[in-house]
Amino acid sequence: MKIIFCPLFFLLFQFTVKAQVKPVTFDTKIVYKFTYQNDSTSSASRRSVFTQLTIGEQESHFQTLSKFRSDSALAQKGGSIWSVYSYGRIEPNNFLIVKRGDVISTYEPLNGMGFSGNNELSYYEEKKEVMQWEIHPDTAHIHGFVCQKATTVWGGRKWTAWFTMDIPISDGPYKFCGLPGLVLSVSDQDKYFTFDIASIGKVNSISFTLDQLRPDLDLQKTTKDAFYKDRKDLRNNMTAYALATGTRLDEEAKRRVTLDTKTDNNHIERH
Repeated sequence: MKIIFCPLFFLLFQFTVKAQVKPVTFDTKIVYKFTYQNDSTSSASRRSVFTQLTIGEQESHFQTLSKFRSDSALAQKGGSIWSVYSYGRIEPNNFLIVKRGDVISTYEPLNGMGFSGNNELSYYEEKKEVMQWEIHPDTAHIHGFVCQKATTVWGGRKWTAWFTMDIPISDGPYKFCGLPGLVLSVSDQDKYFTFDIASIGKVNSISFTLDQLRPDLDLQKTTKDAFYKDRKDLRNNMTAYALATGTRLDEEAKRRVTLDTKTDNNHIERH
């Protein structure tokens, strides 16, 4: 059921900073196919989207192609306040991951819904060093490159990555980084989440600033632990949250919200 979302200010242990991030110039763009299963009990929930990693001299940005395109449209019309959403699930298209220096910054709405309708955006930082890799002698050919195997236990899952030293960029899809070459493929042990390179090429592009996307946007700085705790609390009370935003839900709509939340049980990081 599609419903109108009105922003709600969360009472969280956070502080607000002005929504302003300097534009970044990128010279490399890698597209990955991201396949995910958001219900661990049903393979029918498997979906695929395309994501992009854009790399500049000082930092890289990772997001879905659909988010990049919606941000482009949003910037062209000077921002938007209202959008149509469906409550219950965390949309996989809303995050922006920025890697700069030894820090990974994640920007994502706490409620997991679309960006244009939220005037608050949470973000937290974590050190790249928390992802500890073990490099193995195994090799494979991927997308025409000789790759080497590496494994890590991170985010509550065991991951296997294939990286190539032919491209000496210590980066990869999502938050994966820290290897002596570009990650071309990575998946968890259960194959619930897989990133596979689709293309790589040179670009000359400049990122959008958050002010361009939403002039009224406030960034809510938090910690990773607090972000996931508050998200869990919110999702355990999603129907009440929907009603608190002014949405009218009949009994069937409440049932759907509860079901969607229950089957949306398998996220890339376990917390």
